[in-house]
Amino acid sequence: MINLSCDVMNCANNKDRYCCRPEIQVGGRSANASRQTSCASFSDATDSAQNAVGTVLPNTSLEIYCEAENCKYNIDEKCSADHIGIHAETANPNSQSNTECASFENQ
Repeated sequence: MINLSCDVMNCANNKDRYCCRPEIQVGGRSANASRQTSCASFSDATDSAQNAVGTVLPNTSLEIYCEAENCKYNIDEKCSADHIGIHAETANPNSQSNTECASFENQ
């Protein structure tokens, strides 16, 4: 399990900068930089279907599935980093394309 912090405050899964999901998917199969990745598990909190997390507590350690083939932490599509950060490229992202895995490192 990986320690994850998230600053995408308008994600429905974000509570106190932690994710409430048991796992996330990082997208960006051919990424060569963190800005080319995304949190494919992002769910916009402003959507009508937002409250899927309910009273689930923040998860400080979770499974990270990653399709970024060029990341040095990707081992068989699972992240091997001790800690990753999910970052918002813009102040108010409203789609997964505005999120990124800030811990991505090219091989």
